[in-house]
Amino acid sequence: MARGIALNIGLNEVDPNHYRDGKGDPWPGTLAACENDARDMAALAGELGYEVRGPLLTSAAHSTAVIEQLRTAAADLESGDIFFMTYSGHGGQVVNTNPDDDPEEDKLDETWCLFDRELLDDELFSLLSEFRSGVRVVLFSDSCHSGTVARGEPPLDESAKPRQLPFDVAEATERANAALYDSLQKDTPTKRLTPMPATVVLLSGCQDHQFSRDGRVNGAFTGALLKAWEDAGARRSLDTLLKATSAGIPTQFDQTPNYSVYCFALGPPLVV
Repeated sequence: MARGIALNIGLNEVDPNHYRDGKGDPWPGTLAACENDARDMAALAGELGYEVRGPLLTSAAHSTAVIEQLRTAAADLESGDIFFMTYSGHGGQVVNTNPDDDPEEDKLDETWCLFDRELLDDELFSLLSEFRSGVRVVLFSDSCHSGTVARGEPPLDESAKPRQLPFDVAEATERANAALYDSLQKDTPTKRLTPMPATVVLLSGCQDHQFSRDGRVNGAFTGALLKAWEDAGARRSLDTLLKATSAGIPTQFDQTPNYSVYCFALGPPLVV
């Protein structure tokens, strides 16, 4: 019988000793609904029969814990098993200083803002490459992975603010920790050199040029996903689930979920 492991991450704040604003002052990055997102997705995973590891909430969602949980799951799962991972929090970017990495037009690496530091997309890709061939990996990311801020924001209340590391914070945090991020990029295998034996699909809260919105109870993406999950028809496949989720996000948020696939067959979602 197939085995499923779930890891659910949600951060309502980050460590202000690491993250800084444009003036160099500590920045906690306060959000409202990310811990709820992680708890609710963990509950959904438990109902589906997954072994839930976590959730990792705010200060517990530091880089050492997340990396350890990923590596432990990769060692535990065999072909035919499934790993279900969700992240709710700020998304950011750092300048790509690794000359051997895949070239990107913007020369930036996307990040998840964990409590103690940002986790680079190259790090995540490398960690996912440790999963064995035949393992199914499904990731939901309710965050903004784009550093683009040169667009006007619609008039929304404070609870719907974007889950994006502001440009001044991203720049100041990277500048204050330049040696750390430079060493992480140089020490992490590049996408071109790292094989991906597992099958991986990522459903994220928005397109690169958009914002993922926070909320009072859940993020816009997570809330719409949980609502869509109540419809048996939407649960037929990841594709139908994504379409139902997209339809449930208020149009004024200008937020269209994104779908990224690495050799993944569109079968029933999340079935162990």
